[in-house]
Amino acid sequence: MQFLDVVIRQAHPGEKRGRYLDYGDKVESAREYQRLEGIDWPVLIDDYAGTVHREYSREMADPSFLIDAEGKVAFYCMWTHAPALKRAFDELLARGGTGAPVAGGIDRMPHMLASIVDGHRGPARGGKRAVRELDTAGLGIGTLSRLANKAKPVLGPIALRAEPLPPAAKVALALGLLVAAGLARRSRKADDK
Repeated sequence: MQFLDVVIRQAHPGEKRGRYLDYGDKVESAREYQRLEGIDWPVLIDDYAGTVHREYSREMADPSFLIDAEGKVAFYCMWTHAPALKRAFDELLARGGTGAPVAGGIDRMPHMLASIVDGHRGPARGGKRAVRELDTAGLGIGTLSRLANKAKPVLGPIALRAEPLPPAAKVALALGLLVAAGLARRSRKADDK
């Protein structure tokens, strides 16, 4: 099994790390990303025009592809999600490394929790403007990500796991979030009075 990272486009430019000015800037940014994230597998860099990204996936900036031993796309995860990838890996390995597609072939679910809990470093590298723009585009996701990252010791075991949560745990988590949201809403209403 071989892992590859492909830098496809600028991740959240801002005042600290602006948009790519040329391909050399993209290469420099990719090397910085590899170093800061501690990635010890190859990091490839798409051309300046984003040809690989447009060829494989225009939908999201964080897709994952599982390629089988014959070079076929066995699984596409629109938004990288470890449990979905693990299911696909396990199925592909059980088939001897071939036999695309696996795990239904595609996962289009926008798995936000892991990204919110562990995704703050990218926008933070861009700077405050990058976080503000992410807030504007995504219902406060930049700020939420900064806060969730601070709560990573508590949220990490739920959000950053390779194994899927059991169905009962998902139901309990959803109910807990609904109760917490209701309590927060009630508290806001009381504050407004």
